[in-house]
Amino acid sequence: MKAVAWSEPHSVIVEERPEPEPGKGEVLVRIAACGICGTDLHLYSGAFTAVKGLSPGHEMTGIIESGEGFAPGTAVAIDPMLSCLQCADCRNAQSSICQKSKLLGISAHGGMQQLMAVPAANCIALPDGFDPVLGSLAEPLAVAVRGVHRGAACMPMGSRVLILGAGTIGLMCAMLLRDRVGEVAITARYPHQREAALKIGASAVFEPESADLKAWGRARRPDVVVETVGGSAATLTEAFKVVRAGGTILALGVFTGYTQINGFRLVNEEVNIIGSVMYGRAGSRGDYAVAVSELARYKSELGLFQTAKFALADASAAFERAADKTQGTLKVTVLPNG
Repeated sequence: MKAVAWSEPHSVIVEERPEPEPGKGEVLVRIAACGICGTDLHLYSGAFTAVKGLSPGHEMTGIIESGEGFAPGTAVAIDPMLSCLQCADCRNAQSSICQKSKLLGISAHGGMQQLMAVPAANCIALPDGFDPVLGSLAEPLAVAVRGVHRGAACMPMGSRVLILGAGTIGLMCAMLLRDRVGEVAITARYPHQREAALKIGASAVFEPESADLKAWGRARRPDVVVETVGGSAATLTEAFKVVRAGGTILALGVFTGYTQINGFRLVNEEVNIIGSVMYGRAGSRGDYAVAVSELARYKSELGLFQTAKFALADASAAFERAADKTQGTLKVTVLPNG
């Protein structure tokens, strides 16, 4: 079978690899779609160290070929988190911080290959007839589901929320929050992000660090600021500038290094910070399963994200496209068997 593998920074290769054989409790899945996310781009750029020879990709869906628990032909979303499910963190529904965990596409082979053997427990059937390409968006949706859940107590009905960043996670947070709070504003750097944010239901869209944003922040003082950019951005500093006294900063972006925060406001104005990473589960039910159950509800909105699809052989071009935000792309998806 064919598989994509990390090579050098800014480089991936397509290679031949033996077909995997599922073990006990595993299923063999023919991968239908695998999205490229911000973490993948950090690995691609060299900001994070990629394991050479490992297949990237953790936003994935596929069709069951064989194995336990599913009929052949079943379309599934694959939860890429392999946690021990035994430690205190896992038992407390925080499998996302399990010290024994692995993540498919990061520390084990991911979805940019034609076939995968994965635990049946990590497969969740897609809604009947649901497009597996759109289904691959269950992974970023699960990140947003967990973030919104962790910040829910700080975002009662009627509250005001500002989201920093209109990438996939930021837009999905806006989608989940638009009917749950009083107002959702968002920052967007590119015209296609702004257009998507308005279609999804954001009440206001601002250029990052613009005079309009600063004026809105002074006048409106959001109850919660959701940071979704990460990387090397100064967005936590920006969040402290606008959040109200006693408000909350919900940090979802994956940062590539240390970042500064306003210690004065943190203490003297009792600003709260909540971090949220990936998704967690307790037993068979968790953030990923919730995200899959919401796919049909948000089908029309999810269609806005799928703006570029590439064959497995064109994986290098797919990463180049995903890294260039000026081309109007929200989500790049590789189709390993397409």
